[in-house]
Formats: sequence, C-alpha cells, structure tokens
Amino acid sequence: MVRISQIIKSIENYAPISIAEDYDNCGLKIGNTDQNVIGVLVTLDTNIDVVEEAKRKSCNLIVEHHPSIWKPLKTIDLRIPLNSALIGAAKAGIAVYSAHTNIDFAPGGLNDVVAKKIGLLDCMPLDGLSSPRLGFLDKSYTLREYAKLISAAFADDNVSTIGDLEKNIRKVAVINGGGGGSEEIIWDTYKAGCDVFVTGEVKHNVARLAKNLNYAIIQVGHYTSEAEFMPLMKKILLGDFPDVPVFCTDSIGSPYNRRCELWN
Repeated sequence: MVRISQIIKSIENYAPISIAEDYDNCGLKIGNTDQNVIGVLVTLDTNIDVVEEAKRKSCNLIVEHHPSIWKPLKTIDLRIPLNSALIGAAKAGIAVYSAHTNIDFAPGGLNDVVAKKIGLLDCMPLDGLSSPRLGFLDKSYTLREYAKLISAAFADDNVSTIGDLEKNIRKVAVINGGGGGSEEIIWDTYKAGCDVFVTGEVKHNVARLAKNLNYAIIQVGHYTSEAEFMPLMKKILLGDFPDVPVFCTDSIGSPYNRRCELWN
C-alpha cells in the first residue's frame, strides 16, 4: 500500500517547498501522513462540495492548489465555509495537502504548462526559477488576435485586455493566477522587451501602470489560468503511483458567472 507520506514525497520531489514564495503555506493542512492512500482528489480549492465528492469517490487525500489555511488559526468558527470543510474532512479521515507556488515555479510546473498552452516557444524564466516565463510566438499577432486565441485556448469568454488592440505581439510574458499583480513584475517584463503580459489577476494600479507605459496585458480568470493544475498533478501522481486512483474534481469551477450570461 502507498502511504500519504509517499504521495507528499512524490509531489515535493517534483516541486520542492523550498522554491515556494515566503508568504505561502504549502504542505499538509490536516490529516495523518501514515495513512494508506485509497484515492486522491485533486482540486484548485477545497470546500464542502469537494469534501463530499472525496467521500463519494472513496478518496482519503485531497491535493489542493490554493492553501485552505494561510495563517495560524486562533479560532475555528464553523460559520466560515472553509472551516466547516476542513472539519468535515477531518471527521471523514480525509487528509488535505497544498501544492501552491512550489508547483507554479517548478521546472515543468504550472507556469510552464500555461506558457505552452498559450503558444510560447523558447520559453525561459525572466530571472531565476520563481518568476514569469518569457517566450516568443510563432509569428506576430495583434493584441486583438492574440486575446481571441487565448480566449479559445482556455475556453474563457471573460478575457479582458489593456492596451492598443492593434499592437503587434510577438514576445510574451506569462505568470498564472494572481502572481502577476505587482508593479515590479510589470516593470521587469516591460524592460525585458515583452509586448504583452498574460496573467490571471491584475489590480487597478497595475492596470493603470501598463496603460501609461503603452504596455499590453491580457487577463484571463484566476481559476482559468490555474485549472491546468489538476491534470498536471494527476499526471505527476500517476507517473509514480499508477495503481492509486486519482481524480480531478468536478464539484467546483470558477466562482464567476460567464459574461455572456448577463445578456441571456
């Protein structure tokens, strides 16, 4: 039998916690690592629906992307949905483990997967491992054309853009999730000669800076930009443990309504 500790070792061999951001809280959230694994459910977020799905599918380990515990808990208020989910997992004997910025930054990790998905060639980190990926498109596109390609690649009709829609795009920077939400990253990728920055979440001050620089941004949904975490983690685990049942959750998706639903 495979123990939970062996699953954790597999994940951390691929994506060591040492490469995670200092603010992050990767690792075990709840559970007994000496338990034998009967099934694994992979998710971006953990909520009560995911815990119930894990029980239905006989999974006693949830591997999440976004850590369900960020800061030390001083109280456990069960009116808070996430607390209820964690207590529900504990009662059911389900462990919860987080792989966040370590899997984002690892070679072949989520940033690299997303870079490939949006068509980048000759991809490399901007500066060290934990940074945006930079690469080139096979040919020049306008910002309008490239945004449409990204929308199709992610099946996301909530894509938004900043900048001249007729601007030529060839050199691209990308970082998944909310990791692109800093002025420093905008400056660094702009000075590196990128034509556009692709990310999953942009704050107003960052959007304004890009606009003032005449730098382009393509923003997809945060969930959309990280959904590849699930098949990636499943592939990693099945590579080491082909006999362990591993599922990608079908209980939750993006929390946002689709933009087109407003007009139906």
